[in-house]
Order: sequence, then C-alpha cells, then structure tokens
Amino acid sequence: LLALDGSPIPCKEHRTVPPSAVDNRKWCIGLTAMRKLMCDQTDARVVLGGKLDGYKGAMPGVAEETLFGLAAKQPVFLVGGFGGCARAIAEALGLADRWAGSRDTWDGRQQFQGRTAADLNNGLTLDENRQLASTPHVDQAITLVMTGLRRVRR
Repeated sequence: LLALDGSPIPCKEHRTVPPSAVDNRKWCIGLTAMRKLMCDQTDARVVLGGKLDGYKGAMPGVAEETLFGLAAKQPVFLVGGFGGCARAIAEALGLADRWAGSRDTWDGRQQFQGRTAADLNNGLTLDENRQLASTPHVDQAITLVMTGLRRVRR
C-alpha cells in the first residue's frame, strides 16, 4: 500500500487512514509515484500492450513506465506485436512500421522523439529490436528478451 507520494503505508496503518474522494489529479500523482517506485525496485522492463485512451494519469501508464526505465538506463524491451502503447512507442522510435489503428498523437509521445533503439539499453541489435517490436509470436519475443538480458548481464 502506498501513500499519494509513493511512500509505503503499513497494512495495519491503512485501516486507520480515513477514506477521501479521489479526483483525476490525485490519480495522476499517485500513479506516477507508484510507477517511479516500481522502476526503483526493478532492473529491467518488458513493455507489452497498454491503453492509449481511457487511462488515468499524466499519460498512458505503459509510456510513463517506459520513460522511467529509459531515464534509469534500465534494459527496456518493446514487445510491440500485440499492439497498444508498446507498439505506439516502437513506432515512435522507428522500430516498427505503422499498422491499422496507429496514431501519431497521444499524450507523452513527444517525449520519445529523438530517442533510438540504443536508448533501450537492452543488449539487442537494431535488427533484433525491430523483430521484438513487431513479432506476434510469444516464443520469439521471449527468446529475444532472454538474449538481451544475457548480453546485458555480461
């Protein structure tokens, strides 16, 4: 359990916190704090799916989590073959071709401009990142992620 700033709330204390109305601003602050904490407690990020509309927060959650991973120089693996925000990020980075339903505008997209596959820091070559960004095959995606993690670990 987390407070609005992302600090942990012990379970026994949670019961004593009075309920309050949660507006969009609080959702935005709380989700960003949670995503930052998640990034601080992980070593890599596999990005898959994600909403581009109807999300709560400053931008689509998958995009915000990806930006935190990039800022932390964590390995980021864009699995874009299933669509969603992961595909939109891959397209923004020039790793995947546009496909039906692609959009050039969504909140946070501008923060991916000027970034390249090298920023993903994931041990994969440009060609491998392109494969990962467009494959609809789970086994191929897993193989690529594991390949990148092995290389990064060395």
